[in-house]
Amino acid sequence: MIRSFKDIVLAIVCALFAGSSAWAADVNSGDYLPAPAGTNLLVFYSQYATRDEYVTASGQTISNGTGLDSYVNILRYVHYFDIGGFTVAPQVLIPAGTLYNGRLGGASFDAAAGLGDPILATTVWVVNNKASQTYIGIMPYLFLPVGQYSAGEVLNLGENRWKLDLQAGWYQGLTNGVALQLTGDVIWYGDNGRAGNGTQTLSQDPTYQLQAWLSYAFAPTWSAAVGYSQFWGGTEYLAGVPTGNETERSQVRLELSKFITPTFQVLGLVQRDVATSGGFPEAFRGTVRLLQVF
Repeated sequence: MIRSFKDIVLAIVCALFAGSSAWAADVNSGDYLPAPAGTNLLVFYSQYATRDEYVTASGQTISNGTGLDSYVNILRYVHYFDIGGFTVAPQVLIPAGTLYNGRLGGASFDAAAGLGDPILATTVWVVNNKASQTYIGIMPYLFLPVGQYSAGEVLNLGENRWKLDLQAGWYQGLTNGVALQLTGDVIWYGDNGRAGNGTQTLSQDPTYQLQAWLSYAFAPTWSAAVGYSQFWGGTEYLAGVPTGNETERSQVRLELSKFITPTFQVLGLVQRDVATSGGFPEAFRGTVRLLQVF
């Protein structure tokens, strides 16, 4: 029975946590506000998440003897420059962490630890209007399949497949420190030829995501924001057979940030899934982000 449980959840566990892929498409409330050309950012994320149930694509909830915890750190470097009248920000993200306390219906899974799939990304602002506080950018993320992956294991930090996330974002300053940010993503997945029992092929339909943030700079160095995210799509197939796993998720978010100095910011973020189909809902996810400008 454990073997069948492992086959059932292998795909979604990898998809959710390889290189913190759920995070990779995520944005904070001011990410589409560009910095001046020549600016560099060094960003460190430390993220803990816990889950205590699994919801099938048909709506069945498995909670007894079920859960999964994760602790992921991500180091990110960003450089801004102007080219051809556009502001551009190439960047690299390197995730590493551990997945532990994995279990489904009483069946336990070995923990995994190590490097996740590194991510290369570049933001190009096609609209950069400081006067109207209107900014529109396009950002592709490319996931490199070099993270920790052990064929036949349920929990892995890497996905053993290429992945491309194309994201577009719009940041609009409103009035009195209030701003709205909207982003949309489409994610395409390559095949993992070492899934399931280690010799089967895992494929996945594209995933889509919409995110919304409403932020308020209530003091010169403080900002707070509320957010919402909606995932859908992403039906998975193992050896050509649907696994019942998807990427359906609704999530609410709260964010608070402060610049301790003019060049150093601390940000805290809490998130919770309010509806999930075909996966492990996050009962809680907490993130601390440290950002250094130089």
